[in-house]
Amino acid sequence: MSRKISLLILIYLTVLSVAGQELNFSPDLVLGNRSVTYKHLIKYSINPRLSVDNLTLFDTEYEEDANNIYFVRNNFSYHFNKKIKLNAAIGIKNPGAFCTVSLGFSSRTANFSFAYTAGSTYQNGFSFEQSMVLSYTPDIGHNYKGYINLLATANINANGYIRGLQQFKIGMLKKQLITGLALNLD
Repeated sequence: MSRKISLLILIYLTVLSVAGQELNFSPDLVLGNRSVTYKHLIKYSINPRLSVDNLTLFDTEYEEDANNIYFVRNNFSYHFNKKIKLNAAIGIKNPGAFCTVSLGFSSRTANFSFAYTAGSTYQNGFSFEQSMVLSYTPDIGHNYKGYINLLATANINANGYIRGLQQFKIGMLKKQLITGLALNLD
């Protein structure tokens, strides 16, 4: 079964790249004292107003498999303009399937980016989910940039805080490779 899925993904990615549209793949690996976290974001622009993306996150503990975290979300976005977009997503995360409708705001300059998304998620009941990403990449020289990144997500319902993720990263960026230190605060 996994061979069929892998083959379908390979064919899908090949078709997208042959079509000449912009496909962006951003993997991320964080090694920590408790666990290792793998995350990737695959973005595909259909046209200036429509895009799709896949966000996948897997966090696995070194010692025990009981507390593994997984999150896979497939998102469809309609861009009202360069800063505001409407999102509709489906996915799976502990403890099961979910769907989300959200509104996102983003702003970008040469060395700074900010993105905030908030909306309603349904998974065994409704909740309010929000995320924020701040990135600062100052020029250091000799084709190097600094890298400072803050990621914070929170999912709350009438009973309180359900789950979230907070990461702070600092490092160096050269071309598309970032190396540095990360602090996982979840």
